[in-house]
Amino acid sequence: MNNSFCGQFKEAAESHLDKLAMKTIGVEGSEYTYREMLGEIRSIAFRLESEGIEFGDRVALIGENHPRWAICYFGILFRGAVCVPIDPHGEIETITNFFENSEAKMAFIGQEFVKDYQKIEENLGRKVSAVILQDEFFSNEKTPSENGFQPFSDWAKTERPADYDQKPLPAKPEDMAVLIYTSGTTGKPKGVPLTHGNIYYETNGCQEVMNIAETEVVLSVLPLFHVFAQVINLWVIASIGATVCYIKELTPEELTKAFQTKEITLLTGVPRIWYLFHKKVFDGVKAQSIVVQMLFKAMLKTNYFLRTNFNVNLGKKLFKKVHDGFGGKLDITISAGSRFDEKIARDYYALGFSMIQGYGLTETSGAVTATRFEDNVVGSVGKAVNYAEIKLGETNEKGEGEVLIKGKMVFGGYYKNPEATKEAFTEDGWFKSGDLGKLNKDGHLFIVGRSKDVIALPNGKNIHPEDLENHYLKSPYVEEMAILGVQDKSSAHAGAEKLVAVIVPDFAFLKQEKIANSKEWVRYDLDNLGRSLPEYQRVREYIISGEPLPRTATKKVKRFELQKQIESGELTADKQLERKAVELSAEDKALLNSNVGKTVVSVLKNNSKDAEKITPEMSLELDLGLDSLSRAEVFAALEQAFSTEFEGEEAAQAFTVKDVLDLAKKHAGDIDESQELSTDLNWGKIVQAKAEDVPEVQYILRDRTVFPALAYAVYNGFKLFNRFFMSLEVKGAEVFKEMERPFLICPNHQSYFDPFIITANYPFHIYKNIFHVGANMYFKSAFMQWAAKMLSVVPIDQDTQLMKAMKAGAIGLKHGKVLNIYPEGERAFDGEMSNFKKGAAILATELELPILPVAIDGVYKVWSRSSWMIRPAKVKVQFGKPFYPKDVLEMENAKRKTENKNAESDFSDEQKYEIVTAHLRAEIEKMIDEMRKSNLR
Repeated sequence: MNNSFCGQFKEAAESHLDKLAMKTIGVEGSEYTYREMLGEIRSIAFRLESEGIEFGDRVALIGENHPRWAICYFGILFRGAVCVPIDPHGEIETITNFFENSEAKMAFIGQEFVKDYQKIEENLGRKVSAVILQDEFFSNEKTPSENGFQPFSDWAKTERPADYDQKPLPAKPEDMAVLIYTSGTTGKPKGVPLTHGNIYYETNGCQEVMNIAETEVVLSVLPLFHVFAQVINLWVIASIGATVCYIKELTPEELTKAFQTKEITLLTGVPRIWYLFHKKVFDGVKAQSIVVQMLFKAMLKTNYFLRTNFNVNLGKKLFKKVHDGFGGKLDITISAGSRFDEKIARDYYALGFSMIQGYGLTETSGAVTATRFEDNVVGSVGKAVNYAEIKLGETNEKGEGEVLIKGKMVFGGYYKNPEATKEAFTEDGWFKSGDLGKLNKDGHLFIVGRSKDVIALPNGKNIHPEDLENHYLKSPYVEEMAILGVQDKSSAHAGAEKLVAVIVPDFAFLKQEKIANSKEWVRYDLDNLGRSLPEYQRVREYIISGEPLPRTATKKVKRFELQKQIESGELTADKQLERKAVELSAEDKALLNSNVGKTVVSVLKNNSKDAEKITPEMSLELDLGLDSLSRAEVFAALEQAFSTEFEGEEAAQAFTVKDVLDLAKKHAGDIDESQELSTDLNWGKIVQAKAEDVPEVQYILRDRTVFPALAYAVYNGFKLFNRFFMSLEVKGAEVFKEMERPFLICPNHQSYFDPFIITANYPFHIYKNIFHVGANMYFKSAFMQWAAKMLSVVPIDQDTQLMKAMKAGAIGLKHGKVLNIYPEGERAFDGEMSNFKKGAAILATELELPILPVAIDGVYKVWSRSSWMIRPAKVKVQFGKPFYPKDVLEMENAKRKTENKNAESDFSDEQKYEIVTAHLRAEIEKMIDEMRKSNLR
């Protein structure tokens, strides 16, 4: 054997002739023993020679993962030709460039690629003979001979001379074996030629590190056209006689089917795949009780301690359910392709998995460093493998520098591209990886990011986006995220960048949690996570997208593509990428043209700024731009139009126009097709609801004396706590002497403590008549339902049952009660007020009742939104001057007349609500400013 990979593979195959080499799980007849595999490889090699494919000719290989893909790959190498593996999902123009640059003489292709292949031939202006991997293609073709395609089975069964198998393999270590393209959409393609020697040294360097046994059964999920998949799933496994299993497609269902075979012992994946598995495991834990969560964390810490200090691994016993989810036999897990989050790596280690991390590039034939079982520094990518050397280029103050590489697996230069080759190497022959890394004192390499991905901020700080993404991806509401540095046009610093995040929500999790307004929940949760970061590392602008992020074959985000979309204005916070048009079914067309359908579309157009054309597959939020309020108003308008009420959970589960259509159809009953239904919300009519219309409000209407008196005593005790712990200062409470019920009290919102602090300052005659309309998500347990009744809270989700919530508020007010309502709807960060919602303005305007504005400040320091820790701090409360909406509207009308004599005298209902809401916000803002100025005196 002359340091040839093919010779090594041949020797291993001949030593394991009757052993299973590979199969596709769930597909009968896909099994190959090493005898069968080697026989078909030799037949392919002989047929290539017979068909005029000379030594060194390039042969393209385009198709999904399949045993036949591997046979063709090895057959090309056995012939001494050069395999050109290509992504079957690449763009036509790109693949055409690869064919032209490589001068491919023929191709092996999957049947799903036939149409695209014919377009490539048209672009090339010449025919390139092709062999189809699937035989069923020819059973469906009437005249297969006319298109020039040939069946794989004919090639694989080609008879060869008796002495052919004994002939020495033609390729030498220095001969090219594989030509892999890393780019080529525009400009000159960058082809990476790897020699038989490169592959041999890469295979043996990795195997000497991992020492994979021939008994291993590997699940191959990564696309084989990429070098990382080839290293383990083709080169190493074939060189030792182990077994590879493929799946029909990379879906949760097929992965589950693979693990259920209980055969898989080794799995290779890029970080994103491991992150998805991790998220599934830990989201499942979060859904359990607090006791289970605490026990799980304790077991993680215990096993991590035992593995680190005593080399004892109890993972399979402590976390049996997790391991059973992977089939129960999975021991070795391998990650490469991009850097891995250190915390997640520690979690896998604590769960009992042996995670090997590798680092390398296509240009280095795959891994040049790897962690060892006996020396696994979690978070690092290990030390250099045999036959490789690494060092850092010029380092910064943190000890970070570009990773430079030398070794027998490093390529010699880009194919027909001397300019790119010159840029890729230092003068003394070290390959420049483009990755930033640092080395610890023992020589373990840590990758910190790509040098070209580093974001430069105006303050001179540099940001590695992957670090931030891993932090923000702790949110269970986020499935994918890419943080980019986008030119900050508002900055005085030339070329300065700002942090922008493109986010794909985890819609399955949101639906499970019955959360409809994903934008607000995602923003809220990411803001919370951002508070634990330094100010300069916080993302300030979020772009929520319903489409998966563009990724490479190894699942790396195509940052440059997203950057272009943002900078061109194609992708913004208010404008997402357009979805592909979907063909409407006859049933959908009929529904859209019905009275119900027309009413739904009309309501959506009334509430959406982006609704030019509405189709069933559109997302209410991402395509139509509905926020939580406009979404709630859509359902309220439909309830009014169809004289019905939706259940909160029903409305929460409606994410698309189709969902709303189905919901409306279910509740509309028999609607006269000639009847024109009103689609405008009439709040004046809605607030005239009677008590019997809303059963949930009944218990707050009863006069109670004993419990309110007891609760009031508790509140007064809390008042003493407030004075000492918060140095509470209250002004304007005497306003209650002048006020007559009913009215609305509207404070700003900084903390969970707000209602306790403010309510403790009400006189008893006000306190016993106070009621609240609260989000029902907080009042689901038996205890919280009891607490709601005792504290006069009506639990209704205003995001999904807005009409019911408004009716409840109106009924309580009409019965002489006092409604305590927070117009912000959420706790603000750092005391800065959020946008106000118009619910209070609607009730006060339509019922002609006064609003009492209340300002509270400082309590966000006592119990902030991002922490469960309570700290002492100075808190101030000021009760403002009550106002009637009609007085505010008269003042606004007079102001407009002064500015423009021809101004309209009448306001629409919507304008009235907006004016009253703006006035309320301004009054509270003014009081907060006064309180803060007094602190400075």
